[in-house]
Amino acid sequence: MAALADKVAVVTGASSGIGAGLATMLAGEGARVVLAARRGEQLEAVAAAIRQAGGVAVPVVTDLADDASLANLLARAMAELGRVDVLVNNAGFGLWKPLEATTIAEWDHTFAVNVRAAAYLCAAVLPGMAERRFGRVINISSEAGVAIVPGLAAYCVSKHALGALTEVIQEGNHDNGIKAWVVCPGFVDTEMGDVVPGANRDHYLHVDEVADVVRYLIRLGDNVKLGPQVLVRTMRNPMVT
Repeated sequence: MAALADKVAVVTGASSGIGAGLATMLAGEGARVVLAARRGEQLEAVAAAIRQAGGVAVPVVTDLADDASLANLLARAMAELGRVDVLVNNAGFGLWKPLEATTIAEWDHTFAVNVRAAAYLCAAVLPGMAERRFGRVINISSEAGVAIVPGLAAYCVSKHALGALTEVIQEGNHDNGIKAWVVCPGFVDTEMGDVVPGANRDHYLHVDEVADVVRYLIRLGDNVKLGPQVLVRTMRNPMVT
């Protein structure tokens, strides 16, 4: 039996990269999936591929930095699929800039996408998860959410904050069937992988490898506690050609 049969998943940043890979994997595990991202055409292409494989996918164009857009995403999920059992906060924004070169507007946008949207969505779906005594929250962070990367100042700090948010969720939900993880991949072969200059893409992780880690997490037994931090690094140094 599929691990998520009869469950509903919401995945942000689902139009490409890790988000598209996770949405496809979750659909393969039996979940009906709501896909959120700004790029409607690409979002529909991911949804179409899931439907063609026999799954259920609802694309919702969403701006993660806008509260009304977040509210619409949740309203669509509830109206069309009835609930949210699995929440994947994958959407991310990053700039290769040190602290002193980062504007306040860039800080605000980075935190709006990487932390605030995740907090908004988590707060909205946790009560329903607790009532049903089942919930899974997967926050996609970065190796920069574990290590300190001065050249990625705002991104690095925001991903550390996402880790703290995940700990808050996990520690507050031991007794009601909710699990939370913050998955921290190193360099992944996606558009975000272009942010760091001079890296060797041949040494990057692949999207399906990250999806396999998340697949393992969602298949864990109800009494298994792992994480919340799950660090996924490359064996080969991505900064070496």
